[in-house]
Amino acid sequence: MRDEKQLNRTLNYIHYNPVKHGYVKDVYDWQWSSIFMYENEKGREWLRGQWKQFLPPADYGKDWDI
Repeated sequence: MRDEKQLNRTLNYIHYNPVKHGYVKDVYDWQWSSIFMYENEKGREWLRGQWKQFLPPADYGKDWDI
């Protein structure tokens, strides 16, 4: 990770990935997610703020980290 912004965007991408691929309807439905650790430590409001501030790119393909 190059900086904190990239780290947070990547975490949001990882947490949303099961929803994006249709495995679950809500990020909190994926039982193996690390989102629960963040929720326990920081709270759901903090997570919402992180999501809004660090939206993940739609595609982590070529040049996603520029």
